[in-house]
Order: sequence, then structure tokens, then C-alpha cells
Amino acid sequence: MRKCLLVLIALLTVVRASDAFSFDNDMLNSKLAINGNTVPYPIFSIFVMPNKTFTVEFDNKSHTGNFQFHHANGEALKTSSNLPIVSGVVGKAPIMAPKKSGHYVLKTTNAQSGETATLNVFVMTSLEKVDKTGKLNGYTIGKYPDKPLKNNPIYLPPSGLIEVSPEQTDVRLSPNFTLGQFLSKQQQGFPKYVHLRAGLLLKLEKILHTLNDEGHAVEGLTIMSGYRTPFYNKAIGNVQYSRHVWGGAADFYIDQSPKDGVMDDLNKDGVVNREDAVWLANFISNMSKQGAFGPRIGGLGIYGANAAHGPFVHVDVRGTLARW
Repeated sequence: MRKCLLVLIALLTVVRASDAFSFDNDMLNSKLAINGNTVPYPIFSIFVMPNKTFTVEFDNKSHTGNFQFHHANGEALKTSSNLPIVSGVVGKAPIMAPKKSGHYVLKTTNAQSGETATLNVFVMTSLEKVDKTGKLNGYTIGKYPDKPLKNNPIYLPPSGLIEVSPEQTDVRLSPNFTLGQFLSKQQQGFPKYVHLRAGLLLKLEKILHTLNDEGHAVEGLTIMSGYRTPFYNKAIGNVQYSRHVWGGAADFYIDQSPKDGVMDDLNKDGVVNREDAVWLANFISNMSKQGAFGPRIGGLGIYGANAAHGPFVHVDVRGTLARW
């Protein structure tokens, strides 16, 4: 009897552990092409300036379907001066973003597969609204460099920033990442502002999915640092042209078992140290060598522990290879 009870407890433990695993591996059978990026996920995000157009198409050109704009609360938008066209045929023409900054939802339906996708459309606030003190609605942004690094256009100041309210921090940008994970770490209230690149989300999702596909059960990546305002980046003494300032970089580690706020023992040598960051970086580097990231190649850095943090890795989508 006691043996049966122990077996039952063990089975229940397995079930609970399985239930706690929250990695979202949902994929579209018919992928979307959003602003030229192939997106295989049923949840994704678009960052656009007011009254500007963006493109959403089915990757399979023979597929057809419709789109409909919604408020963030799910209510369908009605035509207005803010948004004259709220629905239409996917891929027929570029889609116009609302005139007013904010968070909107675009839902697509594929007539052939029956699949739906939810696209969070963040209409950004112009960087020109940052005042002479470097603040935007009281939130300190600082100043972007006047000249791009080596005249590379990826270092031009962004056109706009996403305004974030407390309620929006849990909005899913993609299946496994939320808006709040990428906020600058500076200690200021809301509204906060952030800039992000869709390519970074695609790269992080690809890393997470590949880890799981290859047998490493990982719920998510713990983002230590995503976007940094120029003000915060300077305050922590980082280099002026850090890709974090342009929303194209993330520092992260895997904190799965145990969940203790530091990197896991990924190389299974019994200690947590820089070698675990090396293991993760090698995994990502091998993905890159196999062409997993397409045009989203970039920097890959390895960092050991210090008094402030444990080991972690850096990835970015600068478009050229860099290793450190």
C-alpha cells in the first residue's frame, strides 16, 4: 500500500512539473510576411510611426484572407479620422497605421488554413517630442548621437518610441516575450518609453525554440537588459553606440532549474560560472553557422559573473558578425 502511494505521489509530481512548463511552441502552418520578415508565430508585433504604412502578407502567395483592426481590449475599431480603413484583404495593399500613437491589435484570418494571427501594432511617439532637457512626458530619454557610427544608417536616431503604461507591460510581443521584459532599467515611473526591432524578437524566439527542439526544456530566456535609453546607457558607463540604445540587443541567461535568479549549470559540471555562458554562446554560434538567423546575424558576447550579476550572453541584430 505504501509503495503504491509513493508511486502515485511520484506521478502527481511529474504531472505538476509538466503543467508548470509554459514554453509556447505554437506555430502557424501558413506563415506571415510582415514588412519583409517571415513570421511563423500566431502572435507578433509591429512598430510603426503614425499614419505610416506597413505590409502584411501570407508567405504562401496562393493564400488569401482578411484583416481587422481592434482596440487593445478586443473591440473592433470603427472607421474614423484616426483610422479611415479598419479592415481589408491581406496582402492587397500596404496597411495604414492609425494617426494617434498607442497600442492597437490587427487580427488576420487565413481563408485556406483557417488560422488566425494576432499582431500587436504599436504606433510610436515621435522622438521629436523629447524636450530640451531630454525628457518625454517626464521620462528621461537623453540624447542620441548626432552622427551615426562610421556613417552606418542603423545608428541613426530612431524615428519614434513606444509609450508603455503599467497595463501594457504584460502584452505579448511574440509567443514567449512581453513588452515589460525590454524596458530600460532606469528607476522612473510611467509612462515609460522603449524602442524595439522586430528582428530581435525573431532571433530570441528562434534561440528559444531551437533549445527546446534539441531537448533542452527551457520555458523562457531571462532578459537582463533589453532597450536602454541614451541617458541610462551613459549612466552605467556603457559605450555610446551600444545596440541596446537602438532596441536591437538583449543580454540574457537561462534560469530554469532551479529558478534562483542566475544562470543554470548548462554544461553540467556542477558549478555556475562563465563556462555556462560559453556553452550558451556556442549553442547560438552553431545556429548562426547553420544559417538559422538569416539576415539577423549580429553580435554575440560572453560575460562572466561579478558582484552585481551572474554569467550571461549578449546577442544583437546589427547585421554583421561580431564576437567577444
